[in-house]
Amino acid sequence: MKNLILILMFILPSVGFSQRDGSKVMDVNNIDYRLLDSLIIVEINKVRDSLGNINMHYSRLVSDNISKPRCQKLHAEQHVYHPDGRMELYSDKLESLIMKEASSTYKFKGGVDVVDGFEICLFKIKTYKLVTYGDIALSIVDLWETSPDHCFVVRVAYDKQITETNKEIFLMSGVSTKYGVWDGYEGFYTVLNLTVVYKY
Repeated sequence: MKNLILILMFILPSVGFSQRDGSKVMDVNNIDYRLLDSLIIVEINKVRDSLGNINMHYSRLVSDNISKPRCQKLHAEQHVYHPDGRMELYSDKLESLIMKEASSTYKFKGGVDVVDGFEICLFKIKTYKLVTYGDIALSIVDLWETSPDHCFVVRVAYDKQITETNKEIFLMSGVSTKYGVWDGYEGFYTVLNLTVVYKY
């Protein structure tokens, strides 16, 4: 019995890690959207790390309150664009909660302002080669990098922790994906909202 417990102690953490690192195979009938969305931030940060730029931090608040309703709109309309009304989603209450999230989750203390930085979106066709969550997350980021405007956001938008005006910033990014159909193809609608917390 002791041996069984020891074996389970070693196996269970490795299973959990393999799923967090993107090796989990995706079932499109039962998608773990939170995992996919967070892995997109992981892949973006690999690119930013390679360039020596500051990381984005996954924000559940930005994801749920900004990115998700906008992604659902793209999915419902089967169209990729930037719908009106993004600024209105950043209420005073939500901005205050985002600053608290930056402090409590990531220990970025002293945030006093939240700015809607950039939004990028796309539809990524799912092919038979895209099997795992990691495969799909990487393919979404790779597709963004083929467009100069989207590539700018992925690679260099808000690249330094201290801005040219000598203000410290912290990047809280929301992501939302939704499996659906566009122009007869199945794949993923994806929206990323880069939100900036300023510390004066």
